[in-house]
Amino acid sequence: MISMLNKKIRQGIAAACCLCLVFLSSCFNPQDTAGSEPENSSAPTAEQTTTTTAPKFKANPLTGIEDVKIADWERPVAFMIGNNDKSRPQLGIEKADMYFEAETEGGITRIMAVFAGAARVPEKLGPIRSARTPFIKIAESLGAIYCHAGGSRAGLAFLKTADVDSINALGSSGGAFDRDDTLKKTKGTEYSLLAHGSKLLARIKTLKFKTQPLKPSPFGFGETTIGSGAGSRVQVRFSGAQTVSFQYDTQTKLYSKYNGTLEKGTAHKSYSGKTLTVSNIIIMYDEIYWENKTTKDFRLISGNGVLVSGGASRQIRWNRNKDRLQFAERDGTPLNISPGKTYICLTDLSNIDKTMLA
Repeated sequence: MISMLNKKIRQGIAAACCLCLVFLSSCFNPQDTAGSEPENSSAPTAEQTTTTTAPKFKANPLTGIEDVKIADWERPVAFMIGNNDKSRPQLGIEKADMYFEAETEGGITRIMAVFAGAARVPEKLGPIRSARTPFIKIAESLGAIYCHAGGSRAGLAFLKTADVDSINALGSSGGAFDRDDTLKKTKGTEYSLLAHGSKLLARIKTLKFKTQPLKPSPFGFGETTIGSGAGSRVQVRFSGAQTVSFQYDTQTKLYSKYNGTLEKGTAHKSYSGKTLTVSNIIIMYDEIYWENKTTKDFRLISGNGVLVSGGASRQIRWNRNKDRLQFAERDGTPLNISPGKTYICLTDLSNIDKTMLA
């Protein structure tokens, strides 16, 4: 009797234990157990799943600003732009990355507008004017494609021997250049020739010009020595007929360009009404001479100059050959300038004393 009772008790205890185990197993969650392993130890972390986005822009070799699309073609393209009263206001000139201005003949100047690649050229740029020797020399040193409309006799002769790829807008241009009817009526045929950025690259490819940069930038960008000289107001004389001036804005840290003296100059505005503004001004002093009875040229070998930037100025040097234009500190150290556009004034040695820095 007792043995049978003990047997039933043992059976009851066993059944109770089974029920407890079932209950506990239904409540047990290994994720809630302290010291347990993570749910998925092999799952990637947020850091592991982050994908690196390829940069869309790279540094502009003419300005140092990261605004050139990676996919864009990047060899510089230089355009001869008229700069007399009938040429102004010019179309699209405010879009250029770098400017060169120099006297050509009769006291007037021309501007060479340089872009860091054909993709940066605006849809309407001009008026495109004729080739001149000093600008061809500089385009050669920059490795730029040189765009012009005909040229002086001496300029065209030099172009044949220079290491320069060029496009004559008066020839077959595949639509990259044409005359604007409105400008023909208002300014005359001579000042109506425009370049069209959307068709320029196709024309360059047709001509099978190399599309990658061929020569180094004339200066570096980044940390730069602040000049000890004045440089908030600048006046540069090219000739008795042409003087330009620049005034610094401490808010924008840009220089606005004027045609004329500091006292009487008028803002150099593009056709869109925008005043030309730059971060840096470089004045190159060199010997000018008559290459024939009508046009002038510069030696363009080496010389002294002035860098104006950030409201201050300092003395610099420059050297040029067909392979490179290079600016340097007075001790020969390669020149670094502030990122941004640069306006380069090439003027005769006789104008050094007529330069005003205030």
